[in-house]
Amino acid sequence: MKALKIILTGTILTCLFSCDPIVTFTEPQPAGTGNLSKFPKRLLGQYLSMEDSSTLQIDNGMMQRIYDIAEKIHANQLSSNEKLSGDTLINLTTNEKTPVVVEGDSIIYRLHYIDTMFRIDTDNVVRKFKGFYFLNSRSGKNGWEVKKMQLSKGQLIVSSITEQSDIDNLKAVVETVQDTVLPYQFNANRKQFKKYVRNNGFSDHETFIRQKKN
Repeated sequence: MKALKIILTGTILTCLFSCDPIVTFTEPQPAGTGNLSKFPKRLLGQYLSMEDSSTLQIDNGMMQRIYDIAEKIHANQLSSNEKLSGDTLINLTTNEKTPVVVEGDSIIYRLHYIDTMFRIDTDNVVRKFKGFYFLNSRSGKNGWEVKKMQLSKGQLIVSSITEQSDIDNLKAVVETVQDTVLPYQFNANRKQFKKYVRNNGFSDHETFIRQKKN
């Protein structure tokens, strides 16, 4: 069962950290806009991802993504140092006890994992502009990764820059490109960034449905 935990944890961590930003900006966006000290009350609450059924929790200064993953194995897959006692799996070597659900000859193990996606501080700032919220996270020494967030009719949409079309779109409206290899870094002023947003920038969308308000 320990091996199963490692596999599940590895799967989650791969999903969380495998993607580095392909675009950064030289300063938080939109430029010339003040930082919010906390998330607005209208955003606070719990949301369900339409992509993987994880839960997104937004509090005053933090966004956390909560994963609850269930994995089913057959009882004969247990190793020689593991013993099933009722609804508890016991490691006979370490005496570690893991709650499980038993269905016939199958054992269901649940993994609970919390990823802090965003915490408002000096390296993670939120700015509001034209009905959108922009999450700016420091990337490297001089770059900022930016994501766009919008809440409408109970749907929270978080959008990222991940496609070649996003890069082409940025190059069309921003005159200064700091780097010519990934990650591309752009020096965008407020007017240029606004035009990029209007031109359907941030093409990668994930939708979350509000479950409850704080």
